[in-house]
Amino acid sequence: MVGTYVSLEIKKMLPFGAIMGDEEILLPRKYVPKEALIGDRLEVFVYTDSEDRIIATTLKPYGTLGEIVALEVVDILSNGVYLDLGIAKDIFLPLKNPYALKRSQKVVVKIEKDKEGRLLANAHLKLLPCKDRSKTYQELPALISRKTPLGFECVVEGKYQGLLYSSEVFAPLKIGEQVRVSVKKVRNDGKLDLKLTQEDEAEVLLKILKERGNTLALSNESDPQEIYKICGMSKKSFKRAVAKLGDRLEKSQEGITLLR
Repeated sequence: MVGTYVSLEIKKMLPFGAIMGDEEILLPRKYVPKEALIGDRLEVFVYTDSEDRIIATTLKPYGTLGEIVALEVVDILSNGVYLDLGIAKDIFLPLKNPYALKRSQKVVVKIEKDKEGRLLANAHLKLLPCKDRSKTYQELPALISRKTPLGFECVVEGKYQGLLYSSEVFAPLKIGEQVRVSVKKVRNDGKLDLKLTQEDEAEVLLKILKERGNTLALSNESDPQEIYKICGMSKKSFKRAVAKLGDRLEKSQEGITLLR
């Protein structure tokens, strides 16, 4: 039950909250809807408070038990960091070198439980190999999890490991960023070779244009190295993005301009 959403019946109303279900779980008063009555059922998220008591909330956490999510560092201790889970209690991530992280930095973790049944974050994701060859060329959701010398590791569909190679990355990506990817190849080891979708290519180019006053001195005839220097993308990706933006751009040999 801890770490999941459950539907519980209100059994009692007390000054400090509602007692819910046969387990008599407390829903603190500030989370009890004003119109709620004894006998009503509410969907709540269940976790343990700072005294390890099972407690409920109507707040929506950023992730539930078993999910892989990106959470923000809110406090740093000698043996780990606390991450913002979106509820009253933060979730702890044990680390050998917590000071490598900074407050407000995002970390991709899997939500698990410790031996005492408390929610715990784990940075060792233990992703599954993908055995489904039909995923080749499919567009899928992905979460940027780690920067490596080869590119960016991603969690695809919440369970598979994929890699966006540096040659396929055309703008700075952030850990914890959600992107759409296309599967180039399902490898023999079950990992996925990825590229960003054309929609994401266009969105990145649009962002760069806006940051640079709506004009770029680049065209489809520009040198690939110049395109990569300014946009961080290959010439092929640049041309796809320009085509995708279509009539939103004014194009010439001198460059492109975003029309207002």
